[in-house]
Amino acid sequence: MTSRTRRSDAFANVHRIVAAAREVFGRDGDNATLSQVAEAAGVANATLYRHFPNRRALAAAVYEDIVVTDIKPAILALGRDAPRAAFIDALAHLEEVMFRQRPLLASIGDLAELTAQLFTRDRDQFDDMIMQAQATGELRPDLTSDDVATFVAMVTTASVAMNQPRAMRRRYLSLMFDALNPAATEPLPEPAPRTRREQSAR
Repeated sequence: MTSRTRRSDAFANVHRIVAAAREVFGRDGDNATLSQVAEAAGVANATLYRHFPNRRALAAAVYEDIVVTDIKPAILALGRDAPRAAFIDALAHLEEVMFRQRPLLASIGDLAELTAQLFTRDRDQFDDMIMQAQATGELRPDLTSDDVATFVAMVTTASVAMNQPRAMRRRYLSLMFDALNPAATEPLPEPAPRTRREQSAR
């Protein structure tokens, strides 16, 4: 087996494991085990642990998959159409997915920091999206891409930490979303300076 084939097989295994983790933990909740994930992915337990040595590592990979495949495209689509409903629907979808994955994602040490890291990768795209949405009056004029990352982190952290009915989660999400409304806003304090790590990511 060539090194390229081994890399291809490893990539395929990681993809299957992450997809299986989303399915198993979304279905079985607190009763799900990593052995069940390995079985659903069609790999041995040793293969799962080779790629993800612990539950926290797998949780981080699952969360990244959720953000990259489900959430970022929906939020960035605002740059084309800028409908308020699209933003809140994207966050509502994120909140719903996070709630289903709580048993796994609760093992992530700093969910807010991981969220900020994932959104920093596309900072320029988010800057463009925000400026376009602000120009059409969809978002408040003093909002920044850092604010969006923090806002999403607040939603995800609350979804994992709180066990509330879906209707109540949507109600509080709507209340949070009103903070982005450009109507009747109060001036925001100055944002904190970007860290060296954030600046180097640009």
